Amino acid sequence: MKRSLLGLTFLFAIAFVTGCSDPLAEMAKLAEQQQLTVEPNPLELHGSNVGFTLSAKLPVKMMKKGTKYALEVAYASGDATKFIKGKDPADKTNAGTIEFDGDKYAGGTEEPKISKKMNFAYEEKHEQGFVIIYGVASKGKKSKRFGPIGVMSAGSPVVGVATTSRLVKNPVDGISNAAGKSPFAYAQDGWTKESDKTTSYNINFEQGSSRVTATTGDNKNTIDLAKAAFKAMASQFENVDNIPEFKANGASSHSPEGRVAINQNLPGQRSSAVGNQMKMMMKAFDYGKKVKKFDFQFDNKTLEATWPEFKTLVQGSSLNEDQKTEVVGIVDGSGGFVEKEKKLQGLAYYNTMMDEIYPKMRYAKMDITVPGTTKSKADMENILDKIVKGEEPADKLTETEFLYMAANNPNYTNRVKWLEKAVTKYDTWKVNNNLGAAYLDVALLTKDNSYVEKALASFEKAKGKKESGEIYYNMGMAYLMKGDNAKAEESFKKAVEIGAGDNPAMTGLLNGIKGYYAIQQATSRDDGKYKEAYELLASAASTVPNYFNKGLAYLLEANDYEQAKASFNAAAKMNDKDATTFYALAVVAARQGNEGELTQNLKKAVELKSDLKAKALKDAEFFKYKTKASFMDAIK
Repeated sequence: MKRSLLGLTFLFAIAFVTGCSDPLAEMAKLAEQQQLTVEPNPLELHGSNVGFTLSAKLPVKMMKKGTKYALEVAYASGDATKFIKGKDPADKTNAGTIEFDGDKYAGGTEEPKISKKMNFAYEEKHEQGFVIIYGVASKGKKSKRFGPIGVMSAGSPVVGVATTSRLVKNPVDGISNAAGKSPFAYAQDGWTKESDKTTSYNINFEQGSSRVTATTGDNKNTIDLAKAAFKAMASQFENVDNIPEFKANGASSHSPEGRVAINQNLPGQRSSAVGNQMKMMMKAFDYGKKVKKFDFQFDNKTLEATWPEFKTLVQGSSLNEDQKTEVVGIVDGSGGFVEKEKKLQGLAYYNTMMDEIYPKMRYAKMDITVPGTTKSKADMENILDKIVKGEEPADKLTETEFLYMAANNPNYTNRVKWLEKAVTKYDTWKVNNNLGAAYLDVALLTKDNSYVEKALASFEKAKGKKESGEIYYNMGMAYLMKGDNAKAEESFKKAVEIGAGDNPAMTGLLNGIKGYYAIQQATSRDDGKYKEAYELLASAASTVPNYFNKGLAYLLEANDYEQAKASFNAAAKMNDKDATTFYALAVVAARQGNEGELTQNLKKAVELKSDLKAKALKDAEFFKYKTKASFMDAIK
């Protein structure tokens, strides 16, 4: 019996040991059922940071009281196809840890779930790689570590880091001035077309006469003023034929006395006499064919048409109120022109009217609108040509005329020639800045970098006279053209600090700079920097890099791929030889799952720049397409 009892005790002990399985091993076993999700997949580089969110969901019964479970997350550099489960990779970078506490989840009916943001600093070695995890199950002082395991997210391995953010274009990348529009900052010229001036010329006539005499009324002074106006107009143009056509509007009248037959014709005769007088003056100043095109338009007031003006003059005369009332009563009463005239002649104060009122109605007046004294473009260009040849002094044009002509001439060589002459007379910050901008335009067009050095010298001179946003912006562009990014950034920051001033074009240029730096400052899709960038770039200058960067900001934010595509297409329209633009369009197509557009744009990009073939093969953006025939065809 004693032996039987011992045997029973032994069997019980065996049964007890067998029933108490290893809880850590059991947790490790259940961990194989854990569900992991990584967003985004592939990982993305933003600034110098690779950030992502890892979500882990565990089986319901995995966590027990007193247990803990940790997921140690890392990024392994290298070829994902050579990874062996359970074998530590040679090069890995820690990204973060997720910890589950069994006391919180024990006995629960829902799957334990935790999401956590993770990140690591990007290095070149990380472009190719994959996400791995180590599991650590623990209870009390005991723990069990297993792994590494390659992370699968939504059925796809988390492989590589997309470096699309590095496609950002600096402000000179892809710019062009071949169409005659400069991407550099020209200071405002301040030139304005002088407004036309309208002058009234009033010629008085003797009673019943249409002959212009200098001795009548104030005619001599009027004629002298007209001559001076025509002379001034003729002198402002190198070529008289360039004088703008202009018109003269006027009116003529007669005093209400004398025979009807004479009064009916007098206004027309008087207006014709004044017109002829003006034509004689034009001929005297060699207006050539312009005389024939001078258009006189007169309102010839005859008979009854003269009464409204007559009544107005009556009200301004020395007649007393009763007399004025009597005169107006006659004019507004019954009867024809002759009857009314006879009644007026019968008034006791008729001679007063003949002295004060009637002479004022014997006139022909003309309103001549004289074009402003601004030189025409053709004349200024002719003068500039002579200045360059040394036939005219530089002060033949004003500073604003030099600046205006240079800024509006699509021939950059002419801009340089003209402004080099301008600076000999007008050594101002504007002329020096604009000369430097012209040098940059020539450098951009000809690829002759000696002009960049000349430009920087001009900007230094300009800066010595006044600091402005235009000068520092141009210096930044010049340094970028030299490859000196540090000095470029320093200059651009100074330009932004000073601002656009009263130059609206500068606002667009500075918005391009601000948008460019906002993209570089982003650390994630949703930190607000990409939104800031595309909002700034929406009102930036119309350049390839600005259109491209606007599209890139939308692409990197990953909320509106259609806006990204529209901006990239705008950049491609400006420069259809820019390979990076088509590469970016291929990335948009990849994210949208549009294999046809991906193939079309990637093929175009590789045709334009063969180096992009190697980039595409490594690019995580195209990972899921790399085994497709269309992808291989695009990069062959």
